Amino acid sequence: MALKITSQSEFEKFLIIEYFKLGSIDKVIKEHRYSLPISFAGYHRVLNKYGVVKSAGPNSKISESLNILSLMATYKIPLERIYHKFAPRSVQVSTNTLHRILHYTRMGLTRRQGVALIVTRKWDDKSVLVGSDLSVNDPVLGQKGDISLPMGNSKLHEPVRVSIMRVLQQEVFTDEVLSKNFPVNFIPEHPKPIMFVNIADIRVSVYRIVLPAKTHNFSSYKLANLHFEKIGNLASLNLRAGVGNILNKYEANLNSIAPVEILDFDSDLNSLIFALAEEKQRKL
Repeated sequence: MALKITSQSEFEKFLIIEYFKLGSIDKVIKEHRYSLPISFAGYHRVLNKYGVVKSAGPNSKISESLNILSLMATYKIPLERIYHKFAPRSVQVSTNTLHRILHYTRMGLTRRQGVALIVTRKWDDKSVLVGSDLSVNDPVLGQKGDISLPMGNSKLHEPVRVSIMRVLQQEVFTDEVLSKNFPVNFIPEHPKPIMFVNIADIRVSVYRIVLPAKTHNFSSYKLANLHFEKIGNLASLNLRAGVGNILNKYEANLNSIAPVEILDFDSDLNSLIFALAEEKQRKL
């Protein structure tokens, strides 16, 4: 289908939307069969013009990897059997990548960085911003619509504010990026993590972002139905791997009278993978 361009501004916004949907310039160019009337360098200039923080991490979807590993840990079935039985043809992550992730996780090591945001309102610290994860396209890999906090990859040694801005742009305030009105003032000048959690081979730094009572509308191509929800109402829902652990620790800290230290812990997914590895070792 031919792309209809009515103005330069409309074309630029189209490019940014496609970038947020697919995650990289390479994927956008390939998706449109190399027919877009712009070079790679020109595409980068458009992203810079709108202040887009470039994506970080691998091209394969994090949700796919986490859901396949969760199935393996839950059913205690070897990774290859899970992959060939449940993974659809459209899956992007390879078995080699999954084995590498699994190896690092079993060793208790992390090789990637991530950021998760607990977004609250100034007058309500027990309601958090959540949305339905759109990145899982096959029900056997998890329910499309699993509840997630805004979260994503980050780059090693990059400024924390840049890592937070990337997540906010992609998963909370996408429309504001398009209108060149991204609310950068919501990000603290010197953000400090409230906890660290290992989810598979990703070390996730968790930050709290407090919004004023009156905020912008939320928008994203990765999370649908963005809204504030009481933490207690989320316990019975399908949550993305690690999200339940983050929320439980956050709520416990809210209810704590004593000063709270920065927590550093493994997600339930990692604990299950550790247990499987120990069980396998005992049988040898």
